[in-house]
Amino acid sequence: MQPWHSVLLIIITLIVFGAGFYYDQIEKNTAVAYEESLVKTREQIAQKQDSNISNEIQSSTILEKSSAWAETKIFIELPSNNDHFLYLHQEAIKGDVFLASIIKTLDKNPTAKEVIFSPFINNIFTEPESAIMRSLYSTEQDIESPKHLLLIVRGHSGKASSLLSKVIIETYKSELKNESINNPLVPKLSKQRQKIRILEENQLQLAEQIEEENVKSSGQSIEEIALRSEMMQITNEINSHVAALKEIEKIHLSKKDPIEYLSIYFLANFGNVQELLNNIDQLKRMLVNEALEPILKKEVTKNLEKLATSLSQELAKGIELIKELSRTALKRKIELQKRLVSLEIKKNDIHSLHPSYKLFKSVKKQLDEKKATFSSEFEKWRQAKQGITFQKAL
Repeated sequence: MQPWHSVLLIIITLIVFGAGFYYDQIEKNTAVAYEESLVKTREQIAQKQDSNISNEIQSSTILEKSSAWAETKIFIELPSNNDHFLYLHQEAIKGDVFLASIIKTLDKNPTAKEVIFSPFINNIFTEPESAIMRSLYSTEQDIESPKHLLLIVRGHSGKASSLLSKVIIETYKSELKNESINNPLVPKLSKQRQKIRILEENQLQLAEQIEEENVKSSGQSIEEIALRSEMMQITNEINSHVAALKEIEKIHLSKKDPIEYLSIYFLANFGNVQELLNNIDQLKRMLVNEALEPILKKEVTKNLEKLATSLSQELAKGIELIKELSRTALKRKIELQKRLVSLEIKKNDIHSLHPSYKLFKSVKKQLDEKKATFSSEFEKWRQAKQGITFQKAL
């Protein structure tokens, strides 16, 4: 073999080795890039909701800076000088819960909604209603009076701003009066309540898991048998309520005639529903009578409309009762689960070393702490709501 043959073989070997190494690196980098893309995708999904809210607030801020507004100013007066109480009202008024309530109120009053939103309903202005509404009102503390919170309501005309200010004030009064502890107006409290709800769900899942692990254990006490019996009954009630609520949601989303709600046994037999249906049926039979005088026919038609409205209101009350019964039953189930778990722990101390019990205790501790914090904060908010008044600024 000639010397140049050896040199050539060495060069070919280095080229093959280099190519293999190069493609191996490409493959590794591609895999790493793919994994990183998955991580970024998860992060993007997790941050999507916060990003949407942030964009909405930025959009509303831009709109607020426009000088082409008519303004109506309202003083919200607290009975005492308390910066923290004023801050709580500021947060509540600009929070998502109250914002949704304003839009819901306007949805029930299409004429008022049209007056307020008319300049923004076109192909050029594409902001969502929530972003538009955020831009139409703001709050600031009154420097001259520590007890005053100034509400500034904007509109494309004096009529629009005045109308919106009335809607906002009346809606705020209603929300303050009817506010539920499960759905607070103040964003901070709303977030705390959501975390408590998640912990309660985790606690319930762990309790069910522990119960399943010990359901076949021997030596059940009379108390335990009674608790398990009540648990079975409560579970059946919850399943029944959930099935009814799913059917209600299905009818609502399909925008069917409200009369479809009568296919749900609970609603068909709720309150005065059957009595209203009988009265409606009698009036309808009267309308079929061709000999009915025009004046009487008009009166019958008018009463039919009133009865139809009353029926819708009665069905709405029934739906709210199903929701309340469902919440109450779930709360009771959680209490029963906790009592059953306590009994299991007492029966055998070694259970306390079981991972499920340890996790249950950890969740319970977190839940108790967050409930205590929430209770304290909500009490401050309850005090902040007492005795406030509203007055138009001159």
